[in-house]
Parts: sequence; structure tokens; C-alpha cells
Amino acid sequence: MRDKPIVGIDVSKGWLDVCVAGGTGVARIANNAEAVAAWLDRIGPGLVAFEPTGGHERILIEGLRVRGVSFIRVHPNDVIAFRKSRGIKAKSDPIDARLILAFLADELSRRGWRSSVIGDELLRALAARRRQLVEALQAERCRLALAAAPAVRHSLEVVITALRHSLDTLESEIAAAIAGDHETARLAELLQTIHGIGPITAATLIADLPELGLLSAKQIAALLGLAPHTRRSGTMRYREPTGHGRAGLRQALFNAARAAIRHPSPFKAFYDRLVRQNRRPGKVALTAVMRKLLITANAVARDRQPWHGLRQTMPPPAAVGTPGRPHGAPRQP
Repeated sequence: MRDKPIVGIDVSKGWLDVCVAGGTGVARIANNAEAVAAWLDRIGPGLVAFEPTGGHERILIEGLRVRGVSFIRVHPNDVIAFRKSRGIKAKSDPIDARLILAFLADELSRRGWRSSVIGDELLRALAARRRQLVEALQAERCRLALAAAPAVRHSLEVVITALRHSLDTLESEIAAAIAGDHETARLAELLQTIHGIGPITAATLIADLPELGLLSAKQIAALLGLAPHTRRSGTMRYREPTGHGRAGLRQALFNAARAAIRHPSPFKAFYDRLVRQNRRPGKVALTAVMRKLLITANAVARDRQPWHGLRQTMPPPAAVGTPGRPHGAPRQP
């Protein structure tokens, strides 16, 4: 890859602004399969960086995957911070392409980088559509609870019925997509051995977190925004918030954590210890359970071993969190 150029690309709906390291400027090509393929074959890049743009980058990603070219989806917040550090106030597509290339060459080379992982696009699209239907269904139910006019209630009930039918159909398609691939089906089965994770959460993790099992515990927690941000100055210590992760996955893990603490399990014992002994607020403790669930799922995906938490003897709350193998982590075979 050292003999091949690195490239920064600003992605738009109709075109791509391309800045090649060592080139003479920024080129613009159409954002369609033919133009992208011709450009890739002509340039032969070794590494490409771009910002995610809500789907407009799919043609580029497919072309890169077919040719085995490494690529990085740069987080927009990182580019914004880099722009401020450079004192650049002007903004245009060519400027953004140059900025992404400079960020790739300067910052990522210093930090170290990992090529972006793209999972099953079909499963990802189905999972995204399911979230949309769930949100729409919840909104219509809330409107129905407040509606008084019979005609309005009838209209809402018709829409709710249609949304329920569409949601059931979509969930069947998600299950079929998972069952259609042996490795994916096996991973879904293993994830569901974790207390609190059911078919929907397992499917969401597989669809929206292709990095599962490939990163360390700290890296996977930071990716989803479940790693506390340290804030200290002198003798002052401030609250350490979490956030800036993948919202859909955080919501799925929130529901899984709520289910996990309802019945006896290592997760419930961990939650009870945080609330009762450590005096942590309930929401803070629940976020910690979300993190523990995610790290456990990451270990299960990495080792391809089921979680044995349901089979182990439950320790008393005071013993939870003592040194040794973390509760919820899979035993070595």
C-alpha cells in the first residue's frame, strides 16, 4: 500500500470531489458506478478516507470492496475539530476533500488507524427500516391515546394496524436474512445466550456493529459512546458523561439492560451493587450494565463461544466485581 496513493474524498449526492496525495488539485467525478469504477481502475489508490453521508457513499464503498481497497469512514466531528485546529473557516466541497486528505495524512497516521468494517448491507438496511417503523408506531400510539374524535381515532387505528403488519413482515425478513447465512445465524445464536439479549437485540448488533469481536473492550465501548469521558482539573473532579455513539445500538442495549436486571443474573447483581452499595443513580447503573452487556457480546463474538453466565452459581452482591474473570465474560473452552 505504500506504493499506492492515499485519497481524501468529499461525497455528495451527485458527485465526488477527489483529492489525491501528490496530485495537482481536486478532481470531480460523477457519483455513479461507471465513473467510480473507471476512476478507481485509473488511480489504483491504497487508502481512501471519506465522511459518511447517509448513504450517498454506498457506490464508492462497493467499488472499494470489489477491488480490495482499504478505506476509512472519518467521523464528521473529527474533521470539524481538525478544521478548527487549522484555522480554516471557508467551506466548500474541494476544501473538504483537501481537509479529509490532510486529516488522513497527519492525524490518523499519528493515532494509528483501522480500516472500516462494513457488514451485511441488506441486514443493515432492514434493521434501519425496522427502527423507523417502531418510531412511527410509537408516535401513532401516542396520538391515539390523546385523540377524541371518532374519525381521527379510526384513521389512527388503520395506520397502526398497517404499521404492525409491516413491522411483523420486516422482522420475518430479518430473521430469514440471518438464517440464510450459517456464520451469521451461529453468531445470533451465541449472542442470545447472554442474559437480556433476545433476537431483536442480536440482529441489531450484527447489522449495525460489524466491528463486534474485532475490537478490544475499551474500543468497542468508546465506539458506542459507553465509555465515560474523564473531566478533571486540579483537585476538581466533574461528572464523567457518556455519549456520541451509535444511537440505534445504544437504544437496543438500553432495552436489553432493562430486561437483564429484571431477573436474577450477574447483570442484576452488578446493578444492585452499584445502586445499593455504591449509591449510584439508577440511570448511571443502567448505563454501566449496558457497557457490561456490550463487552460480553464482544467477547462472545470474538471467541465464538456461548456465554455461561446462566449456568454459573450466582454470587452474593458483595462478591460481584471482585478480582478474577469478569462476570458475564465467556469461560475459556
